[in-house]
Amino acid sequence: MLSRTGLCFIGMAAAVLNLLGFSGLSWAQDYGIDFVTIGSPGNAGYSGPDPNGFATGRGAVGYEYRIGRTEITTGQWLDFVNTFSVQSDALEFFAVPVTWGASSDPDYNGPGRRWRLNNPAAAMRPLFGITWRDAALFCNWLHNDRPSTIDGIQNGAYDASTFGFIPGPGGVFTDQRRHNPDARFWIPTWDEWLKSVHYDPNRFGDNQEGWWIYPHGSDSPPISGLPGVGQTSVGVRLPNFAELSIPLGAYPETLTPWGLLDATGGASEWVEETFEERFGARVFRGADGAYAGDMPNDGNMRDIVHELAGFTPTARSAIGLRIASAVPAPSVSGVFVLGSILFLQRRRHQTCSGTDSFHPLSSNPRYTRSGFLRRHPRPTSHLRHYMEYRRSDSRRQFERHHHGHNFRYLSSIR
Repeated sequence: MLSRTGLCFIGMAAAVLNLLGFSGLSWAQDYGIDFVTIGSPGNAGYSGPDPNGFATGRGAVGYEYRIGRTEITTGQWLDFVNTFSVQSDALEFFAVPVTWGASSDPDYNGPGRRWRLNNPAAAMRPLFGITWRDAALFCNWLHNDRPSTIDGIQNGAYDASTFGFIPGPGGVFTDQRRHNPDARFWIPTWDEWLKSVHYDPNRFGDNQEGWWIYPHGSDSPPISGLPGVGQTSVGVRLPNFAELSIPLGAYPETLTPWGLLDATGGASEWVEETFEERFGARVFRGADGAYAGDMPNDGNMRDIVHELAGFTPTARSAIGLRIASAVPAPSVSGVFVLGSILFLQRRRHQTCSGTDSFHPLSSNPRYTRSGFLRRHPRPTSHLRHYMEYRRSDSRRQFERHHHGHNFRYLSSIR
């Protein structure tokens, strides 16, 4: 077993090689996404209350994987949009969400359209209203190392040539059901999403696994309120839809057992699951993805582990994305370099001060939780610093996106 000194050297060596752009370590290619490793492979599936029978046995995952600590932010999505929106007038609204923290750049004269942050704080705003297909193309973009051509995002995690619809009675969307086996980044499966949000390997004590009903490690619903007052933005209603401007990470103490943020509040989140073959519609995890401003009763329902809802893959509702990724392994050259460093460290009896927080591969939930809180102190509850909402649509127009014809609860189609 590696000593604390050895772990420190691994962490420092990885950081140095990352700064030098060393390609032998694949964990350097995360593109600014803060991933959490979800361990405990082979965990038991959910077995708690399940009135409609949707969640029983689900959430069991037989492998380690990673998932974003936060949803994809406006700042991260902006790079994706601007890569293609400036290429032609036909692409000026490429993958633009219904609501986010960016707007058209008035200083840009074409071709297409360039988008810019409304202000620096807007980089952390969630995305509301991206399609499942937008999310799939974003995964392809990351998988292929962020290419600048449309052809470069047609495959990778998902084959975009499958995106289509067969009309007629019982018409079906033909989009690829599961990500490619070699995908580096993908839309999480429902099992992966459930496990990262509701499963706790220490629910009943050390190594005594179990499940929580709500996303914040509790069987009681989170308390609605502004940052610094409540535990979630669900149920928060502010003038001019300003609740949609509450940044991701604004509730740093509302964490899943694995240390994920904004599993309640923020935006709802797409998952890869299909819930009914004859509709061919992708499922987003509405039950555990209640969005900012969602009414408290509805939000509490959507935050419960056993509830979910579905939209077609072309729907633009209050939905964003929390991305999943494979657990990277060092390449042969990376292992050789780190092994050489550890060998020299042992021979020279060097020491390293500090704590286990240097370990870059830790998947301990308590580490991820405490590590995040050390790095991100509690934000101010003075919300006006975050409020820069720009939409002029009425609440009725916004809610029509959410409650349109392409939305259905699973419990209504049993």
